[in-house]
Parts: sequence; structure tokens; C-alpha cells
Amino acid sequence: MAKNKKHNLTNKGFTLVELIVVLVILAILAAILVPTLMGYINEAKIKRYLPNAQACKDAAQAAFVEQYATNGDLPVGTPVVSGAGDKSTSGNEDQDISNTAFAESILKYAGVTGNNQPYLFMVAVGSNAATKGSYTATSAYDKYTIFYCVYMETKDTMPLYYYNNEWSITNPRQKGIKEIFDSNNIVVSGPLKGKRLQYYVISNKTGKSVTGSIWTWLKEDIYK
Repeated sequence: MAKNKKHNLTNKGFTLVELIVVLVILAILAAILVPTLMGYINEAKIKRYLPNAQACKDAAQAAFVEQYATNGDLPVGTPVVSGAGDKSTSGNEDQDISNTAFAESILKYAGVTGNNQPYLFMVAVGSNAATKGSYTATSAYDKYTIFYCVYMETKDTMPLYYYNNEWSITNPRQKGIKEIFDSNNIVVSGPLKGKRLQYYVISNKTGKSVTGSIWTWLKEDIYK
């Protein structure tokens, strides 16, 4: 009889309280570890495509500096880069300059020509538009300095964003996040606050237009 009693005690299962305690401990560990693991995953995503993204950004900056050396401070309203293939240059609007000599030279210098061109590479410099309403004119330095980039290696890779001298997978214009640019591309925080940005698409395999649909696609379609 004593032997059977000992056997029953040995095979006794967990109580409900013990199970709850274990679950609580697991939940606490998950709350601590998941953000850390996500950080490692995000960092890995950035590191994988960062060399090409940085090469494109550096090549573009060099090209804009060369533009300044050639043209100096342009008259207000004159685009820093002309020759857009499918966008009007009047009014200093954002432009898709992919397939132009200027864009091709940037991609060649970055070592990503032909089939190796990124799915999307877009940069933003200070706009050369005249002071208007809520934004102020930019300096010559602003007009030739890249403050923002969007880079996608392929159709299926997440975009990388360059802003404030660092790369991130967080889109400053993403829906639901406090944006650093408003709908008119006016900077709302940081050293360029109150100034407008102008965008140049250097590599574009998306089939999207620079006049708005690229932003809709980046802000909403990718982040559904």
C-alpha cells in the first residue's frame, strides 16, 4: 500500500498555479527578448544591402558637388539637375531623371550598372524653388547636399532610408509615424526645418511616377 502511495506522489502533475507561474515567466522573457531579436534582424537587413546603398549615395553626392563646381549657385527656380526624361523641369518640381546621362554616371561610379541597378534609388536635396508661404529659400550648400535617400536593392527587399547622416529601415514619411516632411516636402524638424526638399529619382524600376505615386506606394502599399 505504501509503495503505491509513493508511486502516485512521484507521478503527480503540475498544478494550475505552477502552470500560470511558468506562463508568466515565459511572457516576461518574450517581452525582453523579442525587441532585442527584432533589433538584430533589422540590423542584419541594413548591413546586407548597405554597401550598395552607401555607394549610390556617395556617388550621387559627388555628382551634385560636381554640378555645383560647374554651375555655381543657380537662379531661383532653376533645377539643380536638368534633362529629366519624363518630368517637366518648370517650377522646380520633383523629377525622375533615371536613364539620363547624369543618373547613369552616378550608377556607373557606384558600380551598379545594367542589371545590377537598384530597383529604386531616390535622393533629396534642398529645393531651389522661391520662398513661398510656409517655406524659406535654401542656401547654395543646401541645393547640392543630399539630405535624404531611399534605396531598394530589388523588388522584394525592404527600402533603406538615409536621413540625419544614418541609414534606417524606418521611413520618415511612413503612414502612422510622426513624419519629418509634410505633404509639400517641407521639413518639419531638424536643421532644415522650414525648408523644402526636392527629389530626384536616379534608378526607377518600380513603374511608379515621382509626382506622387511613389510616395503613396512607399507609405501605404509596402506597409499594409
